[in-house]
Amino acid sequence: MAGRSVAGDQWVQRVLGVAPGLPGSSPTGAPKPPPGATPGQRIDRRALWRDAKETVDDALNALGTELRSFGNPDLDRIAEFGLFGLGKGENVALAKALIEYDTAPEPRREAAGKALRQAIAGYRAILTGHPAVRQIDTNPFGVSVTMAATLGGALDRIEHSL
Repeated sequence: MAGRSVAGDQWVQRVLGVAPGLPGSSPTGAPKPPPGATPGQRIDRRALWRDAKETVDDALNALGTELRSFGNPDLDRIAEFGLFGLGKGENVALAKALIEYDTAPEPRREAAGKALRQAIAGYRAILTGHPAVRQIDTNPFGVSVTMAATLGGALDRIEHSL
């Protein structure tokens, strides 16, 4: 454990509700194609999302260990729920849209693509608008989370592949 510090205590105060409401950082709303990618490129979208989410989950688990060291029930709750604690069903909506798009027959593909784009936009709104994302990504505990960059990059690649 990195241990307690003034910066850590200040971060905890912000996360517990004294947050100045700082806007989220990247990613932007406009997806950038990954290097060498072409529109419509076939990728395993669900695996791409799963891998990005697992990377962030692992980092959040490490951060959770630090948060639990404070012995505060609110921080314990944040540590317990991770990504699911930030949204209101966007995780489920994105997972559902990914499955429906990948399994849609050609006549339903366009509608499924529209639904997937909406789910991506909903998730991207959390990454750019929820103050906790920036606070987590810039935490003072020495735990690199990179939630906005990792998940935003995966969303960009998925959207670009449609």
